[in-house]
Amino acid sequence: MLSLKTKITAGLVLVVAYGLLAIGVALSLPASNAVFTLDGDRLVASLPDHPVVTVSAFSDGQRDTPASPVLAVEEPDVLPDYAAMNTLFATHQWLAASLVEGTLHLRDAQGDLHPLTHQPRRLTALPGLFWLQLVCGLAGMMICLLVWVPAQRDIALHSFALTGLSYVLFSSAAAVYSTRELFIPGELFMWLSGLNHVGALLFSASLGAFLWNYPRKAPATAWTAAFYIAFCVAIVVDQRQWVATPVAGFHLWVMGIFLIGLLGAAWQGWQTRGNAGHRAALRWVVLSIVAGTAFFAGGMILPAILQVALPASQGLLFTTFLLMYAGMAMGVVRHRLFDLERWWFSLWAWLLGGLLVMLTDLLLAMLLSLSGPITLTLSMALVGWFYFPVRQYVWGKLFLRNQPGLDTWLSRALPAMLTAQQTQQDQSGVEEALGAVFRPLVLERLAERATRCSVQDNGESLHVPDPVGTQTYLLRHAHEGERLFTRHDVEIAGLVLSLHELVSQTRTARAEGASEERSRIRRDIHDDLGAKLLHLLHHCADDTKPLVREAIRDLRDLLKNMEGHSLSLEAAASQWHEETARRCADHTVALQWQDDLAPTMLTASQFSEMTRILREAVSNALKHSATTTLTVTLHCDGGQVSLQVENDGLPASSERGPSRGLEIMTTRAMKLGGHCRHGAIEAGWRVQMQIPLLAQGEA
Repeated sequence: MLSLKTKITAGLVLVVAYGLLAIGVALSLPASNAVFTLDGDRLVASLPDHPVVTVSAFSDGQRDTPASPVLAVEEPDVLPDYAAMNTLFATHQWLAASLVEGTLHLRDAQGDLHPLTHQPRRLTALPGLFWLQLVCGLAGMMICLLVWVPAQRDIALHSFALTGLSYVLFSSAAAVYSTRELFIPGELFMWLSGLNHVGALLFSASLGAFLWNYPRKAPATAWTAAFYIAFCVAIVVDQRQWVATPVAGFHLWVMGIFLIGLLGAAWQGWQTRGNAGHRAALRWVVLSIVAGTAFFAGGMILPAILQVALPASQGLLFTTFLLMYAGMAMGVVRHRLFDLERWWFSLWAWLLGGLLVMLTDLLLAMLLSLSGPITLTLSMALVGWFYFPVRQYVWGKLFLRNQPGLDTWLSRALPAMLTAQQTQQDQSGVEEALGAVFRPLVLERLAERATRCSVQDNGESLHVPDPVGTQTYLLRHAHEGERLFTRHDVEIAGLVLSLHELVSQTRTARAEGASEERSRIRRDIHDDLGAKLLHLLHHCADDTKPLVREAIRDLRDLLKNMEGHSLSLEAAASQWHEETARRCADHTVALQWQDDLAPTMLTASQFSEMTRILREAVSNALKHSATTTLTVTLHCDGGQVSLQVENDGLPASSERGPSRGLEIMTTRAMKLGGHCRHGAIEAGWRVQMQIPLLAQGEA
């Protein structure tokens, strides 16, 4: 496999070779000893030994052809019909052949003949408009090349690259024939005009396909295929001249395909309404395209279609397309278009560094009378002192400021991880920590677990394995789409995983220490307090023994809770029913117990807290009201336990019992992640508790 810079170098060599070919074709055009210009609707010529004369006709001794100003037209497809274009090509074929053969003369307004001699065209004779069109086309192609080579392959990217190819085709072809010195072989003129049409139609089709596929792909591949099918049909219609005019065979096709492409931008706007990153990139793309094409469409195509005004200079309008590619270039840095960022900046920095050395050396050689080695040394020094520091400054501003240091990512990752573990104790907190550190636009989980952290899709995504599960975290578009992921981010992701391991080890050590301390306290309570309660049970009066036995049961429940063993809800409900029934019997209160239970387990903490809530609710009903009937309803649907205690002994206007006990019940319910409500009902008082089993069970 070739390296990235090798591919870029090969592509640039091809672009330069094409530019040299265009220059060679331009230099091959015949030139004469006269300089022809248009003066209004007259063709005038400057001869070496004569003042400016008005050309009335051309003659080869056998044939005279009127010197129409149409012969100097810049773009042949602005003529009213294909017949006029064909006549123009045939006339130029005769003029060029006669000039090369040495038989061509021009006839002035007085009827005098002036011989025209064939001369080779020199490089210095190529006008500035030729260089402007050629350089703009080559620059657009280079920008597309630097985007296409390093980025991932998709339809939008291929279409964008084709716009660069088509741009250099139609601009270079027009650069040759639009800046001719009047004479050009008719067949070459026809081929170059056809190449110009192929490039313009391909540009319009590729731009339309791009707009329908960036940043979201078109709803069907048929949409993309339709643009290129339309391109092929238009080429056949235009080159075979199946219609009468270039407007119907060329201009309307270019404009129609482009307008349909703009509908794709509207569709993209609707599709990206929920993605801020894609929407910002789309706005930048559409703005660049409109800025680059509006001038050409308004100054060249519309006047040709409407026939209401003479088209503007095509050569100058071609340069506006470079605005589109310049906008795309800035979009790569501003909105990370095409997922490039670092690669693209690095490639341009490398390319410009070499070009600056050569241009500086050439400039010094032209301005200073110094030897070659001295100018090369000076150019290297100037570029090294000025260009490279500026490049490093821009690099730091654009990219290094986005790389968080150790203190930055640690201050983001640790609080997010700890907060996630505290609120949802079954979670590792890695997902929240990755989101806080990298701020991706998308963070989702993949079913398969990756073996290591890695950057995928040319920096678009980062894969991080879940340290406690079998999944993989997929992060897309770092820093809310501002940059790509890099190898440095892989190191940071690894540090986040190491931080999770450290936090887990700390929590494990803390839990083990707490467990050992609970065991010690439990043993002390069992040995000391348990022995004293048993001694008290054997020596107390008979009316006090039930109270001591209740204290022993509470102590047993407390020790069981400290052991941390779980208990089924059915077993817990059985204990609650037995205790409540006994207490109601002691107070001669009728108990109505109703339960609807699902198979589930309670942790020791859940059983302990819910027991105390139920006990406090029953105590309030038995001690602080004239209760005759106590109704307890216990319900579980698998994810939540509902407990309701109602009594008929406290009317709505009566004293509601001690507020301290109600506050304690509410606090205990909140500790379990649930809630406890209480209040008067029509015939008494109600306490209602709801505890989520899933969240606490995961704890």
